[in-house]
Amino acid sequence: MLSMQPITLLIVGIAATHAAPTDNIRRATTPISSITTTQWTALNQSVGGRLHKGYPMAKPCYSVYNGAPQAPSLAQCLAVQTGYTDEVYIASQYGGYMNTNWGYCQATAKECGLDFNLPANPLYYTAKANCQQGSVPDYYIDVRQVSDIQAGLAFASSTGVPLVIKNSGHDYKGRSSAPSALALWTHNVQPALKLDQDFVPDGCTGSAGRGVTMGAGQGFAGLYEFAEANQITIVGGSSRTVGAAGGWISGGGHGALSNTLGLGVDNVLQIKAVLPNGTYVTANRCQNEDIFFALRGGGGSTFGVNYEMTTTAHPQVTLQVAYIRLVSLDVTSINKFITISVQNADKWATEGWGGYIAPGAQGKVASGMILMTPKLSHDEAVASMKPMTDYIASLGNIPINNEVDESPSFYQAYQKYILPNEEVVGLGLAIGSRLIPREILQTDSGKQTAISALQNIASMVTAITGTASTLDPRTIIYGPPLQILVTAPSSYPNNDTVPASITPAWRDAIWHVIGGQAFANNAGVSTINKAFQTAHNVAKMLESVAPDSGAYQNEADVFQDNPTQTFWGSNYQRLLSIKKQIDPKNVLTCWDCVGGSRADASYLMRRFAVNVFAEHAYNAFGFGVRPEKSVKLAFGLPA
Repeated sequence: MLSMQPITLLIVGIAATHAAPTDNIRRATTPISSITTTQWTALNQSVGGRLHKGYPMAKPCYSVYNGAPQAPSLAQCLAVQTGYTDEVYIASQYGGYMNTNWGYCQATAKECGLDFNLPANPLYYTAKANCQQGSVPDYYIDVRQVSDIQAGLAFASSTGVPLVIKNSGHDYKGRSSAPSALALWTHNVQPALKLDQDFVPDGCTGSAGRGVTMGAGQGFAGLYEFAEANQITIVGGSSRTVGAAGGWISGGGHGALSNTLGLGVDNVLQIKAVLPNGTYVTANRCQNEDIFFALRGGGGSTFGVNYEMTTTAHPQVTLQVAYIRLVSLDVTSINKFITISVQNADKWATEGWGGYIAPGAQGKVASGMILMTPKLSHDEAVASMKPMTDYIASLGNIPINNEVDESPSFYQAYQKYILPNEEVVGLGLAIGSRLIPREILQTDSGKQTAISALQNIASMVTAITGTASTLDPRTIIYGPPLQILVTAPSSYPNNDTVPASITPAWRDAIWHVIGGQAFANNAGVSTINKAFQTAHNVAKMLESVAPDSGAYQNEADVFQDNPTQTFWGSNYQRLLSIKKQIDPKNVLTCWDCVGGSRADASYLMRRFAVNVFAEHAYNAFGFGVRPEKSVKLAFGLPA
């Protein structure tokens, strides 16, 4: 996930979902209001006092909270305002979400956000309306040890209270939030990193090579620093605070080096996790192979709560980096940028280039790319990128950067190119995506289909949602809202003896394409609806390009059609079987997770915009009632 400055090269994510098969598991839930003080006190004692009430991050800025007067805190409010667009600060706050829409009720726009059109003055918020709880879980356990997770799972199982897992707040599908719920906050599980020169997974007889062991809350920034200090390379994403052992790996995990070094799930040597029944297990290629399969791509908050992970430590690599940034409002230049990228897609992927291409959107200013390869010499890399660099040079004074450089390590490339262009946070976002197979980008007809679709999407995501009164100025430059992630493992051998459970479409793809729509954190329901409708349209258009492919579950349309096939393909039935064995009560459930049902009250679908997909909901959910009634029922509203 990144964004170029002043160009925004944003790589974002949402994990996607949709209607689930009829043999999925319904979970019986209990209103959190029915839990007694005695029960909460007992849970708090069992976790050493680490049970806390959960609040929206901006609550200290308001004089009214959930309709009741409260005393705002000037010091705390200023801290929130200062950190509201800082991912490190947001990750450190239990009530913080990188995209604010997942912290409030999108169906009714009940929220507790900040308007950045206004000066940093908390007195504004004290005079304004209600800070509302939204979808921030009411209670959370600050997890510091395995027994904390076990206590939370047992409590949810015995009481029926909805349970969610939250790490750093980078979940773009909203799986880490839910109103009237209990959360396990794993962000603070960050023991010292450990490098084993000959890591032997538990139960195995031989070494799996060098491995780095981390806790569930460990972010990529610390991992990359550790790798540099130890002259190794770790496959990871672009955002500093994403928890490598959390939702990133549960969804599959990809990054700039995945083309040549594999996805996150390809690099995992061992995972230690707490299963829904409270059992703490070690899963690897020698024991608990079904669990190992499920935890690597089966989806977050579904099969267990990861506590520790060991990943492969590759040798340090020298990289050639293509770094391009340009500012242009000219539609022709954006279309040409797209065309050159498509025409060279197969060649560049074969040569090991991986990373991020951001063509921008028509009428917006942001375009650029950060691609890197360990397979070419500098001269070879310069020659490989010549079609693009020559074109950018022909634009005259428009380019800010147009170069191919050499970097002695991924960490140094990350620091110089990716870190300065990190993603925009602190506003709302809806996206749609698709994995684009290599074969489509190998023929003239396939290339033309891709070019046309990408150019149309660039036009689709240009429209600004919202009005002047609700528009965060950053939504104008947010993006580019069209992005091509060259992060599929197209140069990595798929020969794992215990394969991961991600969609097999990853193995045929060379691109993961995203189109998104940002909106202000105080946007109204109609604005939210428009954003999600645009994201859904993007997904449908990309699907028309690659109908037999799939999508990356962590970064996709929330209302994705046929999610089980799209996100897991032929792996879904095995995953469903495992789910039923280890979690028959569906204690760990979320929006379109394996084994879930959209008719399950525990999904609390009122987090999503009610009005967008009424007819779509009726057709997909099959509730057997009229569309407008089915949506009301699904969102827990009066029919």
